[in-house]
Amino acid sequence: MPSPGNGGPAASASRHNAGGAGPSWAPSQVQMVFLVALFGGVGGLIAWVLQESTGGHLFPFRWYAAIPAALLLGAGAAGIGVYVLARTDLRQIGGALFFALLCGVFFRPVWQAGSNFIGGAFAQGKATSAAATVRTATDQLQNFAASATPQQVEAAIQNTSTAATALLQKTADVPNEDARKALSQNSVDAVEAIKLAAPKAPDFAVDSLQNIGTIAKQTGQDNITMHVLDSLRHIETTSQDPRVVQKAKDAAVQVRRPSAM
Repeated sequence: MPSPGNGGPAASASRHNAGGAGPSWAPSQVQMVFLVALFGGVGGLIAWVLQESTGGHLFPFRWYAAIPAALLLGAGAAGIGVYVLARTDLRQIGGALFFALLCGVFFRPVWQAGSNFIGGAFAQGKATSAAATVRTATDQLQNFAASATPQQVEAAIQNTSTAATALLQKTADVPNEDARKALSQNSVDAVEAIKLAAPKAPDFAVDSLQNIGTIAKQTGQDNITMHVLDSLRHIETTSQDPRVVQKAKDAAVQVRRPSAM
């Protein structure tokens, strides 16, 4: 009689089949890093052999220095490609390793892509910090617009304009489109706050809007440019001062003017 705990021969066979399913070996994280680097190094070596076999030279030095360079650059490119750029699914071991091999073969564009990735990350960090400054300045301007003196409003408009133009310049360097859209909303809010503060400081508001619009146009941020033009149009149609009306018109003309090449 089979004991109650083992479930009999059928249960034993079932456990054996279940235990036999799936891969017989799965590398640890450290082992996977080593394998990615190894396959990348092999890819770098393949790139060197291909160049040499066709009469070209991958590096401007002799083979005993070129081979280690190809191995190192290929291994580094594999790590960049697998772990940073593509974030490859390492559960698919074969696919990950062959992708590492390809990254090693084409190590030059992979290194360039990695450099661009790091540059983009730094640019986004700087833009995010600038966006926080814009939000602070915009909040202060919104608070001052209702009850502060004209001099305080002028100073708040100037601070908001300076922060917004700095943000526009930094946003233009961010490669990620979704991040640029999120950052540009801070500039839109700043433009709106300046427009609403215009009755207390019209000259400062028009000058600031013109400056923001010019920078936005120069950096290809058309949505901000259009928002600035709409704000200038609002000042033009709501102001009772003919001088301010004309100034808003002139500022709009300057913003629309083609950028100097």
